[in-house]
Amino acid sequence: MKAARPNSLVVLMIVFLALLSFAPAYSAAAETNPTLSKKELKVLLKSARTPAEHLSVAAYYRQEAQQLNASSKQHFELAATYAKDPPFPAMEAKHGDAFGQGANHCRKWAKLDAEQADKATKLAGLHEDMARKAELKAADSQPLAPVARATTTFSSMGK
Repeated sequence: MKAARPNSLVVLMIVFLALLSFAPAYSAAAETNPTLSKKELKVLLKSARTPAEHLSVAAYYRQEAQQLNASSKQHFELAATYAKDPPFPAMEAKHGDAFGQGANHCRKWAKLDAEQADKATKLAGLHEDMARKAELKAADSQPLAPVARATTTFSSMGK
């Protein structure tokens, strides 16, 4: 009977640790979820007219650029690690960056991610400019409030 109790404690501890290991994944996923879904982005790219719509598209691209920059940084770090200690030098020599586990492969993806991040940053800036223009256009199309006219006359000015 005494042997059953420690085993159940071990099982409970393993289950607890397993559940605990999923917590960071859920919180990280919540932080990286884009402000728009891809479907919503496609709709807004075709129909965005208001400053708020353009700003939400810009926010999507800013977040995309941030994720791509993080991926690029990670690949650069892996490339440095693999350059010091290649995991499979013969495979990398034979297949180059197509092998998928080597410094060349990581450098290639770091460069591609950095280029995509740059494009996403430029698209975010473009949509922020569109939002400003839409805001100015909305302000220009608003009718101006009537200006109160001065009621002074020439005869009252001399007094």
